[in-house]
Amino acid sequence: MASAPSNRRCVELLTESIVASPLGPRAAVWESIERELGTPRKSFSLGQERRRSSLVRVAALVLVAGAGALGGRALFRAEPELATPVSPMRVVTTPPGQRASFRLPDGTSVMLGVASTLRHPMSFGVGGREVHLEGEAYFEVVHQDGRPFVVRAGDVIAEELGTEFIVRAYPEDRQARVVVREGQVAVRAADSSVATAGRVLLPGQSGRLDTDGRPVVESADTSAYFAWTEGRLVFDDIPLRDALPQLSRWFDLEFLLADSALGQMSLTATFKNQPTADALDLLAASLGMRQVRGSRTVTFYPGTGIR
Repeated sequence: MASAPSNRRCVELLTESIVASPLGPRAAVWESIERELGTPRKSFSLGQERRRSSLVRVAALVLVAGAGALGGRALFRAEPELATPVSPMRVVTTPPGQRASFRLPDGTSVMLGVASTLRHPMSFGVGGREVHLEGEAYFEVVHQDGRPFVVRAGDVIAEELGTEFIVRAYPEDRQARVVVREGQVAVRAADSSVATAGRVLLPGQSGRLDTDGRPVVESADTSAYFAWTEGRLVFDDIPLRDALPQLSRWFDLEFLLADSALGQMSLTATFKNQPTADALDLLAASLGMRQVRGSRTVTFYPGTGIR
């Protein structure tokens, strides 16, 4: 495993760690079948060569809370109790403040964002390709005719049609959002009981679901949504209360407001590779607030200065 300083950098330096979960009943049966047949299960390698079919870059940024910190390293593990014998599941989890890069079985490249989890089959079947995300991830998808690549995130399903797109679906967000930078994305509700038609989004458009599960199409500036893949965290006229969850995941700190009214203030700032102390100074200065730092917390008060 890479050293702690390396882990804080781009995730190409991370080393894979495969940790098998305790075998459930289904997995135990499968293991016994393998022993009888004498055909051990094949392992998955991060070093698979990229397929030479046309490569379509797809970004799916899924911001969903619930990915836990794992001691400053990305954790790769098998999950046999959630899998079928044909397609065991693989789970990749990153802690707050760190990212990880790897490839899916079809050659698709993934950059997993901070405090995120990706679940995918170790081997895609002959039909479609589907992954489940909690957090954020950027995908460079190997396009395959007749085998759609589908991202499930919260209450949204986004299907790649040869494009770049982002999905945001944090539980604390009022609604999930899909943003398209290139190509087209088909968006629909994940709830099969919602009898509404999906919509196709074009470049520069975003889509969200209304209270009835119907997609609403709006114009969008894509630059801030993709900034994290370049190591930048960008806020453009965002209410502070909406920015705090992202700041917490990015810096692995808890941000508090001494007065709830401060959450209505607008935040416009860009953070890129600054030391945490410098970034906090920039944040407080841009808001015109005073900050009090604890070991794992930062509390903002009206006024300026540091204590």
